[in-house]
Amino acid sequence: MNGLLLCLLFNFCSGIFCDTTLTATPGHSAHWDYEHNGPDTWPHEYEQCEGNSQSPINIQKRQVRHDLTMDNLILNGYKNASITWNITHNGHTIVVTPSSTAKITMSGAKLLDTFNLAQFHMHWGLNAYQGSEHTIDGRKYPLEIHFVHSTTPPDIRYAVLGVLYELQGTDNSQLSDFLSMINQTLNETMKIGLQSIDISKLLPTMHSNLHSSGSGHNLKFYRYNGSLTTPPCKEGITWTLLSTPVAISARQLQVFRNNSVKWNFRPTQKLHGRNITANHQPEFGEGDDEHDGCETKNKGTKLNNTIVFLLVSLFINLHNL
Repeated sequence: MNGLLLCLLFNFCSGIFCDTTLTATPGHSAHWDYEHNGPDTWPHEYEQCEGNSQSPINIQKRQVRHDLTMDNLILNGYKNASITWNITHNGHTIVVTPSSTAKITMSGAKLLDTFNLAQFHMHWGLNAYQGSEHTIDGRKYPLEIHFVHSTTPPDIRYAVLGVLYELQGTDNSQLSDFLSMINQTLNETMKIGLQSIDISKLLPTMHSNLHSSGSGHNLKFYRYNGSLTTPPCKEGITWTLLSTPVAISARQLQVFRNNSVKWNFRPTQKLHGRNITANHQPEFGEGDDEHDGCETKNKGTKLNNTIVFLLVSLFINLHNL
């Protein structure tokens, strides 16, 4: 009887802790990754990774303040399809870098300067229910693209434009050309040079909303101060996260899962009292989650620990009978 109970107890506890561990084999030997040297270990090498203004975060719409004075976000050069790009794999993600002569900028929307696009890269997961770094009311998306902008030296500051992707039943034809290039950079040994990409197709409804002046009048977004989502997790980053996701099919998402890096997203970080603003009034739908992603995770961990404690106590009591 006691032997059977011990066996059941061991199997149950193993299921709790092992179920939260995913497996992947990133094709690189970097000092950090998303598996063995994953996000929980980053602060050991990079102190800023446990700072109080870390990204990504879970955006709770009920805590967002509608900023009526927010002006339009200005994206210049995003519709210039003649710009050429280099596509490489850095062992953590696929990085797309514009040619040195390209002039692609982000400004307006209370940004304190004009920021030049340095590169953009992607974060994805193992399935359609994970992959994005930011979440909205606890909802995870299968893909997120980060457009990283910076000011010119010597006072370099960063502003990142984040775009979420959601699953739809059919292919998004706007993504076809871009995904065919991504499919050629599945590991660190593969790269593509001087490709023409219309990056406006990677953003929601850009063709109708991005005027020739670069002003996206109907682009809705959230704004907060955070960090880079990868080591060294530098803080002081201005985040602009578009609230409207871009559609992508399951077949198209598979292009990213064919990669040598099977997933590459950091879990959401605690808000620590930071303010989140938006240039629109957030809409609330059925099933909106009012709980912070980290708090929800912690509650689940506490519940698991309680169950384990009760089972161990039960085993000890039965053993003493």
